[in-house]
Amino acid sequence: MDLQKFMEDIKTVVQDGEQLLKASATEIKGKAIAGAKSTDRLVRTHPYQTVGIMLGLGLIVGLLASRACGSGSDEGEE
Repeated sequence: MDLQKFMEDIKTVVQDGEQLLKASATEIKGKAIAGAKSTDRLVRTHPYQTVGIMLGLGLIVGLLASRACGSGSDEGEE
């Protein structure tokens, strides 16, 4: 009798966990969609500023990457 009660309790816990995960996933999906819509509005409102910022960030990342990748190759050259 105890084993059957234990199995029922486990099934209940699993079902509750599934419901909690579904609710969390729905909430996260809603927040992601809201963030994407907000970003889309911002980019459409300020397209040139967005392009400028992205170019600047790309330049910074490129410079950092070239320093990180090229730091060991210049040691033997003079």
